[in-house]
Order: sequence, then C-alpha cells, then structure tokens
Amino acid sequence: MKKIIFLCLFFIISGCAVFQPEESNFIQPKLIRQADLPPLLSSYSSNNFEFYCEMVINCCGDVERAKLLTRSGDAVWDSLAQLSLLKWKYLPAVYEGHPVKLTVRRKIRLVFEEPKIFSLAEIEIKNIEKADSVYNALISGSDFTTLCLHCSISKSKERNGLLGNVNIKHFSNDIQTQIANLDEGEFTKPLAYGDHFVIYKRLSLNN
Repeated sequence: MKKIIFLCLFFIISGCAVFQPEESNFIQPKLIRQADLPPLLSSYSSNNFEFYCEMVINCCGDVERAKLLTRSGDAVWDSLAQLSLLKWKYLPAVYEGHPVKLTVRRKIRLVFEEPKIFSLAEIEIKNIEKADSVYNALISGSDFTTLCLHCSISKSKERNGLLGNVNIKHFSNDIQTQIANLDEGEFTKPLAYGDHFVIYKRLSLNN
C-alpha cells in the first residue's frame, strides 16, 4: 500500500453557505493543521492523486461536515478520507472583521513526501492575554506540565499535554517553521490555532 505522507491544498474553487461575501471585506479560511488520509491501494500506480471535496467550516475553524466530490474508485478509502477531513483545522473565514461559517469546495493534491517527526507537548489557551501570561511564566522557569494542568483547555491536558510523535508537515507553514526551530526541551511562543493559542514544547523523540 502507498502511504500518503503529506497533503497539499491546491486551491479554493468556490463556496459560501451562509452569505455571499464581498471580496474586499472577506478573508478565506486558512488551513493550519491536516490529519492523515488513508493509504492508497498498491494497485494505484500514479505518483499523485487529486480530488475535489466540500467542507463546512464553522466560526471556530472546525470542519462540521465534509464530503468527497471526486471518487477514488475505492469506497472504503473514500469513507475514511471523508472522516479524516473532519479532523482538519482552519483559521475561520472572516467577513467584516468577524469569523463566519462557510462552505468551501477545494481541490486537494496528494504529495508523497518524507515526514518530519517531532515528539510534542502542548498547552492550548483560550485568549492571547492568558497565553502571553503562560509564556512569560515558562520563560521565568515555571514547569510546563504544571502550567498545562492548570491552564490548558485541550483534551491533551489529560495526558499532561502530550501529543506524542507528530509529523509537523501537517501543520501550516507558520507553525511548522516555529516547531522545526526548537531544540529538545524548548517551547514556542503562543501560536494562533483557530480562535485559541497554543504553546508547543519539543520532547525527546519516542521510539
């Protein structure tokens, strides 16, 4: 089976579910984190694969609904791919300064590329003021795990913020660059993640 290592967003082709925006007052949603798509069957001989999909992205940047508009010929793959799209995360569309719910159609091109694996922990914080406070506490020497338990709103809090081994190429370029520059034990500044902010810490790689 071919493993899909990296996914590349090709272009936005249309779509609005709630209103018809004026371009001058409208900012398209921006992908900040992808989820793995299922591997293609080994019988699929091409080195790349493209498909169209439709997603409803809510005001928080979460994908509420997703469907494939192009079929691969494998019903199981199509179903698993659709479930994967529901895990993608965006900066939401913005209209006249406010986040809005939007339906978009996109062409996605699968690119086969070596992963870049980091072991990460995170602290997800609701607003920038609190995030800056946590970041300053970390700089002053406060314990990452303790701050995670007291301040994080992510489900990863139940695991002391641990995300495990993560392919950072699934993040947006901005987040990917910040994480890639970390040495083990270092942490990022607060990074926008949807309508929240996340501080990532690089850990020793788990085998």
